[in-house]
Amino acid sequence: MWNPPNIGSWKEHRYRSLIMEPDEYADKFSSTVTNGFIALEIAIGHKLGLFDSLNKFTSPITSTELAVSCKLKERYVREWLGCLSAAGFVSITPDDKYFIPEACKPHTASSSLANVLPNVAANTSSVLECFKKDGPKGYDYSNQLDTLMWLDHPKKSCDSKWINENLFPVGHKETDTISNVLDFGCGPGSLTIKIAEHLPNAKVYGVDIDRNAIEKAKENKAKENIPNVEFVLLENDHLDESWTKKFDWITMVDVLHDLPNPNLSISNIKRVLTDDGIVSVIDPCVHSDHKMNQGNQNAAMLYVFSTFLCLPCSMSREPAVANGVGWGVQNRAQFIKSHGLKILGDEHNGLVQFQKA
Repeated sequence: MWNPPNIGSWKEHRYRSLIMEPDEYADKFSSTVTNGFIALEIAIGHKLGLFDSLNKFTSPITSTELAVSCKLKERYVREWLGCLSAAGFVSITPDDKYFIPEACKPHTASSSLANVLPNVAANTSSVLECFKKDGPKGYDYSNQLDTLMWLDHPKKSCDSKWINENLFPVGHKETDTISNVLDFGCGPGSLTIKIAEHLPNAKVYGVDIDRNAIEKAKENKAKENIPNVEFVLLENDHLDESWTKKFDWITMVDVLHDLPNPNLSISNIKRVLTDDGIVSVIDPCVHSDHKMNQGNQNAAMLYVFSTFLCLPCSMSREPAVANGVGWGVQNRAQFIKSHGLKILGDEHNGLVQFQKA
């Protein structure tokens, strides 16, 4: 089940100083870099099905047997096993057979996040140029369909239980009170389709500025044969005038902090929201103040995504507000309220819901 790291409350805590002793600092630096390399090998294992195959075998196997099961070259598989066994993630028998202990097998799935590392790393040259004073401001997702597909894939597991617990509007107790839904920034549309399945009597629209994402969303709709969902390419960042006060519920999942012009987007959303409608927004749950994120490894990881993906997207077009993950939940709350919107419940959560004031 998709339960992304950007959902969850953050309890306020006192600023912490993380000044380390030099030896501790050196060890942390070294181990972080080392683990980064190993994570790339883990990504290969997931992409090629090596973990899946290892997990299916009930007894230790040779590198040749693993290669045959995955239809891969044995020599490359043997090198991969060398890395994973040295790192402690694959065990070896005295007669050179490999296995993952039964109790450990379920935990290999938790490392699937490594899958996106090669996609993120592919932006290195582009982001290096963006850092430079005379370089471009940013770039969008238009040439990153593989990344969008990876980010979209976990949403396929978002069933009705997940939607009710993590996204469904607090003001609606019954699904039949919702007639029209808008998923703003739907990407390839997996979550949009799940919402449509959850609300069979509602019409669900998914919009996105990325043409490739919308085409993929339409393909996904055809495969799933869901009649009450429609995908629309958002042109000129403007929602259709005929949609004014149309939607009872609007969702924005991992979108708001990416937008180059969130003021225009939120004004559009406010216009198409019914007077008693609710907007559900999910963004990375990171503090706006760097000091409040000290020592939080999850926040550190989210900043990597932001440096390579979110911030460049938020700077890809004028007015290039440059939000990204570093915008943080406190700044997001101020932004929402500045547009005459009322936040319902915890405003410093990864999930925030609001309506017209």
